[in-house]
Amino acid sequence: MRLFSLKTAVMCSALLVCLGTSAAHAAAETKHPAKSTKTAHAAKSSRHSKPAPAKVIGQKVSMLGGTFVFTLPKDYVKGPMEEIDEKAKAAGVTGSLYMNKAAKRVVIITETPLPDGKTVPANDTETLDNIVAETLVQQQSSYKDFKKLGEKKIVRKGLGIRQLDVSGSVDGGKVLSTTVTAASGARLAMINVISLDKDAKVHAAVVKGVTGSK
Repeated sequence: MRLFSLKTAVMCSALLVCLGTSAAHAAAETKHPAKSTKTAHAAKSSRHSKPAPAKVIGQKVSMLGGTFVFTLPKDYVKGPMEEIDEKAKAAGVTGSLYMNKAAKRVVIITETPLPDGKTVPANDTETLDNIVAETLVQQQSSYKDFKKLGEKKIVRKGLGIRQLDVSGSVDGGKVLSTTVTAASGARLAMINVISLDKDAKVHAAVVKGVTGSK
């Protein structure tokens, strides 16, 4: 199935981008010492002012003909995916690479026709089970120190969504990777959220924005 070989190439290149300057980030963190007592006191005082919570600003992404709509944070910059060549585009494959370069986080979004011209309802268990199983095999070969962290089944407005969480390493750097999958009609949507292992909370927040889960 072409999608999985395509996603392997994209995911590996995205991981290298994520991990390319992890050492530089570690060095930068070392250069900045902990806040002074004065700064800490100011921060403590500011807590008592109870500022209004910041409004969540995001960018809307629509897939599967508007059946699957979600929001990504504004700090993820959208770019093209060179791995999707003209032949793939002609076959109906589309995709975008959203990247937060400063934090080294990536969201890979692809949509492709289901194989063999297949058409499915919005929550087809067999199709989603097969896709998750194939994705798991693909990721086991893409990561070192691979570990499956969990799997979720979500139904949102009648659309079946699968969430697969794994961890692994590339070139010695540890990452978290979540693949979100949905299929409806003749199309398959896949979103791969990749973050450095140390950014688990932010990673989880981005995934929740995609799945709409609590």
